[in-house]
Amino acid sequence: MHSTFRRLLIFAVFFLAASAAASSTERPPFKCPTYIDTVVPSGQTDWYGKREPGDPFLDSMSEVHNALTKCSSIKSLKLRVTSLGCSEHPDRYNFPFNHPSGSRYPSTLESLDLEGYAFNDRPWDEVRTLHRWGNTFERYADWVYEGKAWAWLKGLPMSQAQKNMTNLDLWLEAMDFSQIRHLAIRDGQTPNVTTLVPHLKSLNSFSTYGSWAKELIAALPENSLKHLSWKNSGQTGASVEPLLRHHADSLTSLDWHEPESTYRQRKVMSPAQLTALGGMLPNLKSLTIDINQNGTWPVDHLEAIATEFPNLENATIFFEMASECRRQLDIEKSGLRRLHEMMVMEDQSDCSKGTRSNAEPTLGIYSAGWPFELLVKKNGGGKLKKVNFYAGSWERGWDGAMLIGEDWLDDRRAFVACEVIEGDGSVIEDIGGGLKVEKQDQLLVCQNNRTKRYKVMSEAKKRRTVWETKQYAEANQDIMERAWRMEL
Repeated sequence: MHSTFRRLLIFAVFFLAASAAASSTERPPFKCPTYIDTVVPSGQTDWYGKREPGDPFLDSMSEVHNALTKCSSIKSLKLRVTSLGCSEHPDRYNFPFNHPSGSRYPSTLESLDLEGYAFNDRPWDEVRTLHRWGNTFERYADWVYEGKAWAWLKGLPMSQAQKNMTNLDLWLEAMDFSQIRHLAIRDGQTPNVTTLVPHLKSLNSFSTYGSWAKELIAALPENSLKHLSWKNSGQTGASVEPLLRHHADSLTSLDWHEPESTYRQRKVMSPAQLTALGGMLPNLKSLTIDINQNGTWPVDHLEAIATEFPNLENATIFFEMASECRRQLDIEKSGLRRLHEMMVMEDQSDCSKGTRSNAEPTLGIYSAGWPFELLVKKNGGGKLKKVNFYAGSWERGWDGAMLIGEDWLDDRRAFVACEVIEGDGSVIEDIGGGLKVEKQDQLLVCQNNRTKRYKVMSEAKKRRTVWETKQYAEANQDIMERAWRMEL
């Protein structure tokens, strides 16, 4: 009780002086956007997010909240909340909903993509918590100046249920989630699945990172997901099976992938598990999966992909870049405390450079033709027409505070995009200066950002040509950008 009276007294002293400074000011009126794609605190820049001419510049959670409050035209929200570098930090990690009166977002979102969002913070805890820095006077002065004192005073009569409301609870009250078809959640706090799922009545596409998602995937209605992208799932080929079976008849696209690390080998499906997956997902058209090399191309895995997925049209395969020797070196280095010791170990190791540091066979434009040709042959005239191969570091680079040391995988990556073109007697203009591909022939094309290779083959005619090579005069920036976006 003494603490409550003390806060009331301090609030009375500071209220009149602070209220004017704490009052919010609005930026000039803006055109309501149809989508929001921004990073807080940078806003939409050349590096982050995007916006249409006339759309508002949104560099704070308060500004994004204001746009969502004012506009009924927004169909898509893509929001990343993070610290950039050493000095740029967001104003907060979630939206400042009115509490307990609530806020209202009139837009009906169809796509919601969140990274770094704090779903579980309680507004009541926020308004009654003082900063940790400064003396007692300064902490209470900030408490009043920031408007928390007034919010605390108004909230005293609230019921315990109102005081326990999380940011997610307030968002679910503020907005209609029933039309969201695509949901993506990464980093930040994981939402309460029991609270969230009943509101996702139209969801058919889910993209996420982390093992927490198994609860949400299982809680969704059976056979409701058409598209699932689940990275760093923490699952094995065996443990992921019942979760995928829950959506077996509806899934047309599956991305089950773990970004490569030099600290342990990725968990991958065995050929038998891939075979079972193909039988379990009869409507799958697109598959992204990890396969590890072991001195040779993993023929059994490739055959399973080519033969056991009857409707598969596109496959993306992530091979390894780092060898087991390289991984063991990085594990040993992680036990050292001094950067100098790490550098000495790196210089003295046979695994730090050359072929011993790379997984074999190494993915490249000249080596990718063999696994691609195997896939095409084993597919036997089936629907598989595009295969993209990746290896190495394809996650977004670190843009937070400066890190000491470096990851061997940084800036080590490779990709090759391959496709089959069925011959119909027409001429393919951009191949070999104009190449005519006869009926029953297949044109195989593989390319990266610097080189294109191609060959003609025909199982019906028992005819094959050798791979031809064309070097680009300069790097193909368009295909490189599409490779980064996983849109090959």
